[in-house]
Amino acid sequence: MELKLAFKKTIDNVQRELKKLFKKNGSKTVLLGDFSGIFYDSLDEYLTHGGKRIRPFLVQTAFDAVGGDHSKGNIVRASLALELLHNGSLLHDDVIDKDETRRGKPAFYVKFRNFYQQQVNNESFDKANDFGEAMAIFAGDLCFPYAIECIINSGFPMEARIKALQAFADAFREVINGVIIETGDATLNTGTEKSYYRMVNLKTGALIRKAVEIGAILGGGSEAQRNALVTYCKEIGIAFQIQDDILGIFGDPEKLGKPIGGDIRENKQTILRIYAMANGSSEQVNRLSELMGSDDITEAEVEEVRKIFRDTGALAFAREKIKEATEKAIQALETAKPPLKEKPKKLFIALAKYLEERKK
Repeated sequence: MELKLAFKKTIDNVQRELKKLFKKNGSKTVLLGDFSGIFYDSLDEYLTHGGKRIRPFLVQTAFDAVGGDHSKGNIVRASLALELLHNGSLLHDDVIDKDETRRGKPAFYVKFRNFYQQQVNNESFDKANDFGEAMAIFAGDLCFPYAIECIINSGFPMEARIKALQAFADAFREVINGVIIETGDATLNTGTEKSYYRMVNLKTGALIRKAVEIGAILGGGSEAQRNALVTYCKEIGIAFQIQDDILGIFGDPEKLGKPIGGDIRENKQTILRIYAMANGSSEQVNRLSELMGSDDITEAEVEEVRKIFRDTGALAFAREKIKEATEKAIQALETAKPPLKEKPKKLFIALAKYLEERKK
């Protein structure tokens, strides 16, 4: 219950700051023409409707955990940086992955594909889709300078803001490197457990690790406190991604807000696939190789993949890894010196346990 209330507070704070951000920047669109209003209103809606807000929660909770002084700056505004970077990457991901929905609604590029089709008669689907994808790329790109401004304008001492900006730049680069590993493994069909964890630590873990690092930097935390929080987030990042792998195959599409089976179509080297390919029978391995990467995979074939993951022990292995990572995350919090503040530490523990069991 305490975690739920803390997240509600974070969501409310984030919504308020995002509205301020768009109100300030929205006035600049007046001179850009009628279409800019449509575009920016759509981006505003995308950013302010939905999302777990885990990253700003981590920034703000880390700030409090190290005893940060709220009178020295606006930590909520600073926490938007990681949320904007995350959402910018999602806007691009939907284009790359060809996902038609996001958070139970048409993806941003789909919305503008439909807009183009309504505005321009007798044009091909491909041209409309190209237009939609371009708008999503522009929207994603815009998130990044907004994110930088959120740290610059947060009001904290200059030295702390510079360190926070460096952590942000590191996060940006690491996320891209993680996607490069993921894409390369899927293309070359060379995924291993080692490369999987390297990818997770970059693609998924970077924003989570850097969120607590930025919060601790702005809060004036010690090096030992920062290290404890970063280790905690490295482990919950692993748990988060493995649970994402499981939900991508075994989850409820209504709860997830997107269809199941995308990881199969894209031949993603998830921990489930890697384990099954390494430990399955020759028949299971051959069948999995046939099904992975299939653009037109049926629900019956998705169920086949699920069965292989169950029968090879891949699903049980993945769940055990989530449990191990969660335990390591909680243990890492105890290594902080001076000790973390008790209330935020309890929130971190509750978050780790929530991520272990989440359904969406």
